[in-house]
Amino acid sequence: MQYAVIGLPLVAALLALLPVPHLPRAAAIASGVVQALLGVALAAGYSSPAATYEWAGPLARVQLQAEGFAATLITLGGVLGAVGAAASRRVPHERAYFALWSLLQAALGGVLLARDLVLFFVMWEAMLVPLAFLMWLWGSHDARGATLRFLLYTMAGSAFLLAGIVSLVVARESSDLALLAARPLGEVSQTLLAAFFVAGFAVKLPLFPFHAWLPRAYAAAPLPVTIVLSGIVAKTAAYGVVAICLPLFPNGMARLAPALVALAAVGALYGAILATRQRDLRTLIAYASLSHLNVIALAVFTGTAAASQAALVASVSHGLEIAALFLLAGILAQRAGGWSLGGLGGVAQSAPVLAAFTALAIVVTIGVPGTSGFAGEILVLAAAYARFPGAATVTALVMVLSAVYGLGLIRRAFHGPSLVTVRDLDRRERILIAPLLVAALALGVAPWIVSDRMPVPPPGRAEVAP
Repeated sequence: MQYAVIGLPLVAALLALLPVPHLPRAAAIASGVVQALLGVALAAGYSSPAATYEWAGPLARVQLQAEGFAATLITLGGVLGAVGAAASRRVPHERAYFALWSLLQAALGGVLLARDLVLFFVMWEAMLVPLAFLMWLWGSHDARGATLRFLLYTMAGSAFLLAGIVSLVVARESSDLALLAARPLGEVSQTLLAAFFVAGFAVKLPLFPFHAWLPRAYAAAPLPVTIVLSGIVAKTAAYGVVAICLPLFPNGMARLAPALVALAAVGALYGAILATRQRDLRTLIAYASLSHLNVIALAVFTGTAAASQAALVASVSHGLEIAALFLLAGILAQRAGGWSLGGLGGVAQSAPVLAAFTALAIVVTIGVPGTSGFAGEILVLAAAYARFPGAATVTALVMVLSAVYGLGLIRRAFHGPSLVTVRDLDRRERILIAPLLVAALALGVAPWIVSDRMPVPPPGRAEVAP
């Protein structure tokens, strides 16, 4: 089953290259749907034993296994992959576009399934190739500059990650994650290697202040690519911390935790403040996403089992809400003729369903009780407060600022004098967005559906001293 998570998108990529009308998009959508279903099955425990295939000696082998965090993110990645492919209509050179889209889905699956450090790094780097091409060739007028900045930042992070992997593998003569966790290093070595690994993951998360590539990339990339980049690619970095750093370097992560948690708290507040200052719809959502991604970072760096569960719930919630927000914003911008909030007003009069869907997505983002946003944020704050009450208190202000920029967006765009008349959501658009919002509400009512995928802490986890 694990091989199918990677293999099916590869098959879809080959099908996308065939000169058959409508096949590329259909293959990409079907691949995402099936990948999501496989993720559900893996999360439910229907997983075959880890399979190992040595392709270049014992230090370079294929070893795939799905755990709770990974299986849940595979489901989220499949959902967003299908939604993004369905939202990609009338793209030029669609065969190349959807082939790259499917390759990205395969690489994401490989990152989340790899139980070997060398394979993990190969898949981690493989994600960059289709992402870069999709941004460069199908992005906006600033696509090339944004892509170059994205590549420079991520490759710099990858250099630290590779240095850490090589040092660890050479020292222990193994790249098997289970064996490495069972043979911990000394505290000084753990701290140094943890810093290298975190530096690699921090860029793609992105942890403040390694976020400079984000606003420009989100604005330049095609909207479906932005959804996947924010909704699931960033979560692979959080997964890397939970699945690699915490089990392999428990003492090192404990020593680094106060500084990392402080950066995450500052980043969450910083992103929310900047979101309140934006007059461009896409940039506003980009900074709101940055804020919520740093809330997730706060959870993973807190370093407890409860915090990891909270990070998983918050990750799924963020993926659902950000996909819905970007889709709704894209529809609004396309029909209003631009992303500027200054040209919008009174849209609810001509498009009441669009206004209602956007208001619901904002409600989830703010974290109103009964939504997944509230479940994720309250779990993160509770877990963080037990260890770092100061950082948790600062991060709690994000909920207030989320209400400021969220309600301000609704007021400026949908209420007041009618400045623009737009067509309401059609049936296809409602079918595309409604399941995301329904899932966000369901997760808010029953967050245990996701949090219970991680019932016990990873081996070797150390509690972080306050």
